[in-house]
Amino acid sequence: LMNIINNLAVLSKKSTKVVNKITLFLTLLVSGCFSVNLYALEVGAEFHKGDESKTTGFNLSVSDNFSRKHNLYWTVAYNNVNDINVNWNERGLYFSMDTLETLVSYQQKLNTYDSVLKNIVFEYKAGLSFALTENKFTWDELQEERYFSEKGDVNAVLSFATLYNINKNSAVKLGLKYQPSFSEFGSVSSIYLGFTYKFGRQVGY
Repeated sequence: LMNIINNLAVLSKKSTKVVNKITLFLTLLVSGCFSVNLYALEVGAEFHKGDESKTTGFNLSVSDNFSRKHNLYWTVAYNNVNDINVNWNERGLYFSMDTLETLVSYQQKLNTYDSVLKNIVFEYKAGLSFALTENKFTWDELQEERYFSEKGDVNAVLSFATLYNINKNSAVKLGLKYQPSFSEFGSVSSIYLGFTYKFGRQVGY
């Protein structure tokens, strides 16, 4: 019974930390909306499923285009990834990771008059992620320790997604995300399903 209570307490603490981080990020986003003169602010949320069987995560983002005349966008996102697997000293270890991403993307619309295909957009993203989490494992028997991530680690991010515009403000997306070197975890990739919503005036409306 005590083990169950302790496990519930640990899960409660982890959930509280995640909620606090999400609240902080959303607060910063809302503050940015009112303090910066944005043209068509876009907010988004994604659910990620990693290439490893247990790896899952989520993403909260805010985006805007650099110019009304171009399809180039900037994005700032908060990411949480759970159960990243790494093998060390013949032992499988699992860690969680929080990152902040800054990305540049290009959106390519299809040149067609088809009522369905004209709502499809291809999105290409590239940028950097900055680690917010320190992951250290101490091997007591061997008196060894190893850092698998440290706060401030910088890693490359690549992403491709297909978006379908439900209407002028909202869209769903299905994509693939790849990080060639995710701190000391090696390469990490995931597929994701997301939703975005745009605030403000839009070109063509």
